[in-house]
Amino acid sequence: MTSEPAPVRPRRTQAERRATTRSALLDATIDVLVERGYAGLTTTAVCERAGVTRGAQAHYFATKGELVVQALSHLTDKLVAELISKPLNVGDGPLEQYGVLLNRLWEIFSGPVSYAQLELFTAARTDDDLRRHLVQFDHAVMQTLAEAADRVAPQLVVRAEFPEAMTTAISTIRGLLMLRSVASDRTVRRAWPPAREQLLTGLALDG
Repeated sequence: MTSEPAPVRPRRTQAERRATTRSALLDATIDVLVERGYAGLTTTAVCERAGVTRGAQAHYFATKGELVVQALSHLTDKLVAELISKPLNVGDGPLEQYGVLLNRLWEIFSGPVSYAQLELFTAARTDDDLRRHLVQFDHAVMQTLAEAADRVAPQLVVRAEFPEAMTTAISTIRGLLMLRSVASDRTVRRAWPPAREQLLTGLALDG
């Protein structure tokens, strides 16, 4: 009895190979950034973690600043995609939607994103190239989050006070998570529920 030949896998296109290489570099950058910090991150370490050559890295990202900010954007985009994939089916009130949205934002920013942002925002004070990329990133991520909120909480987004509330919420979350440099993760997480209640109280909604 002869066995059937193994199926032949289609060869990946050049575009697919490039996308795979780029994604590997970005994922490796976040890993190294979280483990070693911005000062300890080198493109050599990133390339070794990603399994690619220095030449490949230089082809996609001209500077270290561009590499780390693109990696942060790459991670944020994946987390925002998760936010969009789960509509806020929590009743018909915008206040309830806001409460769930706040928890989703906390989940997005409290993972590897928070450690990466802490490293990059601190380093940007004395690194002009990094600061320039971070300004562009911050503008883009706020726009992305606003578009995501429009898809998952439409009744909330149409309220006139929502843009300011969104900015305040993200600033509060980022501020709390920056305390990880001087406080335990447990302490920071315990600070979130009362902060969330303050944010809910501060939004002028009738429910």
